Amino acid sequence: MKDYPSEYRNFSLSAPEKFSFPLDVFDKWENRSALYWTDGVNDKKFSFAELKLLSSKGAGALKNRGIGKGDKVLVMLPGIPEWWEIMLALMRINAIPIPATTLLTSKDIEYRLASADIKAIIASDEDAQKVETAVNNSSAHPSLIIIGERQRWHNYIKESDKADAFKGERAFSSEPALIYFTSGTTGPPKMVLHTQASYPLAHLITGKYWLDLKPGDIHWNLSDTGWAKAAWSSLFGPWHMGATIFSFYKKGKFDPSLTMEILQKYPITTFCGPPTAYRMMVKEIPASQDFTFKSMRHFVAAGEPLNKEIIEIWK
Repeated sequence: MKDYPSEYRNFSLSAPEKFSFPLDVFDKWENRSALYWTDGVNDKKFSFAELKLLSSKGAGALKNRGIGKGDKVLVMLPGIPEWWEIMLALMRINAIPIPATTLLTSKDIEYRLASADIKAIIASDEDAQKVETAVNNSSAHPSLIIIGERQRWHNYIKESDKADAFKGERAFSSEPALIYFTSGTTGPPKMVLHTQASYPLAHLITGKYWLDLKPGDIHWNLSDTGWAKAAWSSLFGPWHMGATIFSFYKKGKFDPSLTMEILQKYPITTFCGPPTAYRMMVKEIPASQDFTFKSMRHFVAAGEPLNKEIIEIWK
C-alpha cells in the first residue's frame, strides 16, 4: 500500500444481500494454486479448480448424510488437506462448521455436545476414540464421519468419491457461517457465532491489508486449524486474494530450527506466527548463521505485541 490516508478515506466494504464464499470468491480463481501442503517428505498441490471439485463432491456426500443449511458440524481435524476440503464443502451447503483443535479431550468434546445442537462430528482416526467416549457419555447422537475407516463411522473419502458434485448456494449475508468456542480463560468456553458477512466476507480486509497478499503469493500461517486465527490466515484472507495457502504438517511441539529450514526450502512469500515463535527462533539460532529467504516479501505477527528488540534482530 503506497498511500494509506487515501486508501483509508476511499475504502468501503458492502455486504450483498446474499453471499457464498465458495461461489463468490473461491471458485472464481479457477486454475491458480490454492493449497501447497507438505509433511516435509510428501508434497501435495491443489489448484482452486481441483479443490472446487473435491469440495463440491464432499458437499454432495454431506447432503446425502442429511446435513444441510443451519446444521452444526464439529470439525476436529489436524492440518491435513481434507480440512480445507471439508470447510469448503460445509460452506457450500450452508452448514455451520465448528472448527476444533485436536487437543480437545473427551470431556471438552462432551461439553460442546451439551452446549450446541451438533448434527455431525468429522474427525480423523487418531481422535475417533475420544469422540466416541464423549458421545457415549452424552445424550447427543451426532453422525460420526471419519477420514479413513472405522466401525460405526461413515467414511468421508469413499462417500465423497461416489457422490454427485453440489456446487452450493448462497445464504443471506446476515445468516450464520461458522461458530468458534472461546478458549475458556475466564470460565467455561463460550460459543461465538459469525455471519456470512462478519467472517467469510470481511476477512477480505485481512488478506488485502493486514497480510498484504496478492495472486501468486504463498502464505504460511502457523495457527492450529482449530483456532480462529486459521480462518483469518489459513482460509478466508489468502483465498480472497487468490494467494496460495502453504501448510506444513507435523505433530508435536513447535520446532524453531525446523521452521527456519522450511522457510528456506519452500518458495514461501509471506509468513504469520505468534511473537513467541519469533522469540524462540531468534533465541535458538546462532547469530553467526546466515539465513536467506529468497522468496520472502514480509513477516507478520499476531496474538500479542512483538517487542522492538526481536523485530530489530529479525530484520
